[in-house]
Amino acid sequence: MNEQKKELQIFPRPASGLVKAIGTWGAILFGIHCISLSSSGFIPFSWVASVWPGASIIGLLFIAMITSTIHGYTFASIGIAMPRPGADYVLASRILHPIPAFMASWTLVIFSGVVAGGLIAWIPKSALPALLQPMSIIFNDPTYSSWATYASTPQGSLIIGTICVVITYVLMVFPNRIILWTLAIGLVLGLLAWGIIFYSLIDNGGAESFRSGWNTFMASTGQYGSFDKRIELAEKAGMMFSASTATMTMAGLIMGFWIFYGYYIPTFFAGEVRKADTTASLIKASLSSIFIAGAIFIAGVYLLERLVDERWIAAEGFIFNNPDAVAKAAGENVTGYPWITFYAAILKPKFFLVLLTAFAWVFTLINLAQTYFFYASRIVFSWSLDRVVPEFLAYVHPRTNSPIISLVFIAILAEIGVIDASQGGPLGTQLTFAFFAVVTQLVSVVAIIVFPYKAKAQFDLCPEFIKKPFLGVPRITFFGIITLVYLIWMIIASFLFPAVGVANPINTLLLLMILLFTGYIVFIYAKWHRKKYEDIDISLIYKTAPPA
Repeated sequence: MNEQKKELQIFPRPASGLVKAIGTWGAILFGIHCISLSSSGFIPFSWVASVWPGASIIGLLFIAMITSTIHGYTFASIGIAMPRPGADYVLASRILHPIPAFMASWTLVIFSGVVAGGLIAWIPKSALPALLQPMSIIFNDPTYSSWATYASTPQGSLIIGTICVVITYVLMVFPNRIILWTLAIGLVLGLLAWGIIFYSLIDNGGAESFRSGWNTFMASTGQYGSFDKRIELAEKAGMMFSASTATMTMAGLIMGFWIFYGYYIPTFFAGEVRKADTTASLIKASLSSIFIAGAIFIAGVYLLERLVDERWIAAEGFIFNNPDAVAKAAGENVTGYPWITFYAAILKPKFFLVLLTAFAWVFTLINLAQTYFFYASRIVFSWSLDRVVPEFLAYVHPRTNSPIISLVFIAILAEIGVIDASQGGPLGTQLTFAFFAVVTQLVSVVAIIVFPYKAKAQFDLCPEFIKKPFLGVPRITFFGIITLVYLIWMIIASFLFPAVGVANPINTLLLLMILLFTGYIVFIYAKWHRKKYEDIDISLIYKTAPPA
């Protein structure tokens, strides 16, 4: 009897305390904002085109959407199979083993928190300058340039970034319905900003209007500011243009995860998604966010390419991303402006439109940080239910039903990320994070592949649309294997193509090993401490799912 009572009390409480308040539409909001219509909206023009000059940007985005769809289906299946906070960690710890599951989850969360700070610091360091500097040129007002310069300084980045961390935390302690409202407002603003961009790019003057607008606003930036000189300068600095299907495919396979990262995060808070275990809501959310964001990006590329060709777009990105080589080739400093917002602004230089787009861009970047805070805090919450970390991290505020202590933990990590990014540190780069995310997902993907065989009784309870056989194996196993191959390719590609992967392999691998090892130490210490001081064997926890 005592032993049975001990098993019943092994979790801190009989229910999680979180509320299933997120429907399919709410999950879509999270997916879209974690992809980010603002930060990822810059990538095809400012980075992809310059790293793979000659690759079809539209073709690349299509390939990226296909690979993301397969990966998204697999992770949605994880959430369906284990509808709990931190579903990937919970599934892997029950199906495989708790130690590698926690090590991978620990690494993902620590780096997610730091990267959230890096993304927040991106607001003053990159987003504001990218919006303010063009405004200074277009409206011939040096005040905007002064603001941009201060925002990008270490001091300015730290102050503005810290304020944004506080704002993000405050927004996240409200009930889920309020959080969903802020995300919905952000989506409206994001769509409005893109609507303004589309309106500006659909210009009756066509290519000549763009050329004229560019030259008008760039006249004071020197001889290489001219529209016709941009390709010449980029090629002089080393840009090599190679239009090939193989290049486009390779670029799509590598860049897809980076551009569309975030579509699958509802899996991490599947315990708060209504009917996650019986409906296709997680799958719908994942795929919808991919196709909505992808359609917007593709439309932007299509409209821009009606005005300028891909070679010019690639050149502008190359000038921005290779300032030293460009300065050497030009004999002077030349700034690149590969921002879709700038391209729209020179066609329609109306103050209200430019200002509204800038406001929407910053607001959606806060939304992006919100999604990181939300999903990472839920994974920490799941650790606490498993007693691997202190139980107070699973505290849920009785009125807001929000895990406010777990959110504090993520906010601290985010502030570390802000400090690191504002000082030019290496921790919070998105490229490095993509590598870390891929590595840590190997454990949970292997778990979902073997799930139908290692937990048949539980698998039989899953809905038919993920159980149905495909080519002789359960559908989730089939797509899990494809996803696993994709993740392994992504790891290999991170080293083969350092420009879009791991630029410093030794440091990156060392950091990965440190985080994995610290995760191992935390788990082993928790197991020892619980047994010695509370007479609880946390190994028993992993024989059952945590409370819903």
